[in-house]
Amino acid sequence: MQNLFKIRKYSLDAGASRIFRPGRRYHIIFVLRGACQLSENGQQFCRPSDIIFLKPGQSHRLLAPLPKTSCLLLCISIPEESLTLLSDSTCDLAASFRFAPHEAAIIHGETKSVLLLRNMAMKLDTLRKEAIELGTELYEKSLFTTFLVLFLRTCIQSDQVHQSHQRKMLMIDDVFEYISQHLTEDLSLKKLEEEFFISGEHISREFKKSTGVTLHSYITHARIDLSKKYLLQGLSVRDVCQLCGFSSYNHFFKMFKKECGVTPMEYYRKTQLAMH
Repeated sequence: MQNLFKIRKYSLDAGASRIFRPGRRYHIIFVLRGACQLSENGQQFCRPSDIIFLKPGQSHRLLAPLPKTSCLLLCISIPEESLTLLSDSTCDLAASFRFAPHEAAIIHGETKSVLLLRNMAMKLDTLRKEAIELGTELYEKSLFTTFLVLFLRTCIQSDQVHQSHQRKMLMIDDVFEYISQHLTEDLSLKKLEEEFFISGEHISREFKKSTGVTLHSYITHARIDLSKKYLLQGLSVRDVCQLCGFSSYNHFFKMFKKECGVTPMEYYRKTQLAMH
């Protein structure tokens, strides 16, 4: 029974990433804490309680992009042989998983039954560590089979929820794309409002809801990252300030020290010493 599935937790520090290569297996990944970004899938953000579904043969990088926020994942790895073994005349689990919605799906936490799936996954993770051993293998097989069927039903339900939220998610993805392409330019709410024909307050609210971080914080963090690259190229602090789109030298200086714990010049000197 141990070979029906493998289950493991992964912790990603802020800014760290991990590539998941399912091989011949399916991966069902629960976001237990923090947020992560599925970079190969339109830079979609996954929040706590979201589920990521990866099919065999895929390779996807999960990134913990938010400053000072780590991410905890629980991954259930399932070989197709297990799906065949647990199938019966009423339900071909192997075929159902093969044709489940999406190539790489993100099932969002607002979908009904996601909380139940998460609780079942946590139970599967701890079941063999429990003091009571009576019927453990039978219980595990029954629980795992129920988990698989419920997951497939949740995929179908998630597609319906996905359709109703598609426009909203598309808008947030477009905002990410716009920010990355215009990072050194004016990115005020008024400018975004003019670009997307949606109120700045709505963009800001939906951004925070989708990522867990404010729009202002995300832009500042991205600009600080860019400024580090320019500093290491030997540009002056004032030039870097202008190139990275900060409103003033004082604002840049203050934000850099807040994000990095050192001034821009201190960062440059320490990095140079470390490199030599």
